Amino acid sequence: MKKMILLVSMLAGVMTFSGCVDDKESASVTAVREAKAAQLSALAALSNAQAANQQALADTENALREAKVAYETAKAAYQQALADKANSEAQAAAAIAQRQMAAAQNEIQRLANELEEMAIQHKIAMLDLQTQYETALKKADDDSQALLGGLYMAYQTAATKLLDAQQNIARQKINLAKLQAGLVDSEEAKQLMINKENRKIASAEQTIAEWKAKLEVFEAQKAPEEAKAELVTEKAALSQLAQDKAKALEAVEKAGKEMNDAWSDIDDQKYRGLAMDVTRGKYGIFIDEEGHPTGEAFGDFIYLQDDEKNALGKPVEATVNTYWFMTTDDKGNTTYTAVMNRMIQKNVTKTETTAPGVESTNTYEAYPTYYYQLNAEGVKAYIAAIKANVEKNEGKALEDAQKALAAEQKVVADLEKAEIKDEVAIEEAKSMLPGLQTNVNTAQAALDKANAQVAAIQAAFDTMAAEAANWTATVEAYNAASEAYCDAQFVCEKAEDAYGLQNAKVCALEAVVRGNVIVDGVNMTFDQAIESAERQIANAIDTISAAKREIANIEIAEADQLKALAIERLEAEIAIAEAEIPALEKIVADTKAALDAATAAQAE
Repeated sequence: MKKMILLVSMLAGVMTFSGCVDDKESASVTAVREAKAAQLSALAALSNAQAANQQALADTENALREAKVAYETAKAAYQQALADKANSEAQAAAAIAQRQMAAAQNEIQRLANELEEMAIQHKIAMLDLQTQYETALKKADDDSQALLGGLYMAYQTAATKLLDAQQNIARQKINLAKLQAGLVDSEEAKQLMINKENRKIASAEQTIAEWKAKLEVFEAQKAPEEAKAELVTEKAALSQLAQDKAKALEAVEKAGKEMNDAWSDIDDQKYRGLAMDVTRGKYGIFIDEEGHPTGEAFGDFIYLQDDEKNALGKPVEATVNTYWFMTTDDKGNTTYTAVMNRMIQKNVTKTETTAPGVESTNTYEAYPTYYYQLNAEGVKAYIAAIKANVEKNEGKALEDAQKALAAEQKVVADLEKAEIKDEVAIEEAKSMLPGLQTNVNTAQAALDKANAQVAAIQAAFDTMAAEAANWTATVEAYNAASEAYCDAQFVCEKAEDAYGLQNAKVCALEAVVRGNVIVDGVNMTFDQAIESAERQIANAIDTISAAKREIANIEIAEADQLKALAIERLEAEIAIAEAEIPALEKIVADTKAALDAATAAQAE
């Protein structure tokens, strides 16, 4: 991430330039040459920054692929270990695999955070470079401004569409990985799908508003000179909106960093580390004096579960967001007991009308954080259940060893009290005593070791209880930072929509001044552009209708189908989106080639 930010900063730095001209040239010729050199420099910086962002996206995707492989590998090991729960070594392997799964999950979430930060950084850099390019273009003559301005906007629009598509694919792949890695429960999967459809509706409504703004200009059929005069006013308004957009992006960046800092505070909490230890099986393996797992299984340990369902059905006392354990008595009665709530902070949403004239809503979500909360009575029952296992196993083993030793000691005593002593029998009986004493010592050591492990588990829960208030305050601070981030995102979206709407009007006026319209790199007459605009509006209306139908279908889907449905839809949408990338890349290449050629010709 730091490399990406540094690279964009360096690219922005290449915007500084100086004209290399003949001293005998007139001031006007010098000005033209410098303006065109500035255009070339700005265009190169824009192109390089686009390439840098594409590489950063590729790096993120590679890292995500590695994290997914790590998770799937650990998950397979975990499931294999669970298949033989009677084997203590298998239980130890399950605990290790579970911790590896958690590490992979954390990496996936880190990549999600980094992707959002990268997207914001790129938008800020692009806006700055665009402003510098437009400033350089203002120094050129009117003909150059009209020609290059239109070609530049066509290229910038195409490049933005491509990058938005690439970033959207990256987000979808991360969401898919989070679903597959168990970072999202059924209710969240449902909200994830609904939010996605709501964003489609918002985007389509913004598209309708922008095309309607262009249509209004095209259908007015103003003379070029009249459009040029109006363009001055509209560009000034666009410049102000660009500043508003830049400020909003910076506010999002700041809020995002503050939210990530708040998450780091959560990560640093002793409570969270202990919660992960007790829920992910650390104590299923004996630990050394320094608290590190030795690799030797603690057979009496009871692994906490958080499954939505198990072989016996969904626990009555334990819900999906609860860590629980199960016990079965001698009569076959099963009891489920909640030890710790796995309360998930639901996504913070903000829904309002966006840009003026755009009847749309947007939903933004903060990253959910797991909020572990102790159930005091459940903890007591859990420790008691493990102690009962120790008593049943190590305690019984010690009792049996002691009884065997006592029985043999009585044999020796009885033989020695006999009137006629059988020395051979006495010696034989005595020879059994050291081995039986060793058995007692071994059983006592095993019991002491098991009791020490139970004490360590108790100490972990006791420390968590002592840290609970601080933990709650830290989580609340994170939640507040998450909501502030959502607020900043919403303000930024409104600023971007307002800018997009005004930019559509400016582009339409520039087309009138030039005498032609450029849509996706294709030159059109105004009649063709009007037909294209009407098609785009009709397509956007269809998109809105389809999204609303999808939301209705999602609302009635069964809870146990939601995860599978979300995964299925994401996989399909990723495949469709990736198939569209080559066409978007071609439009970018074509519009850039046209701009390069025109800029080079102007620079001659």
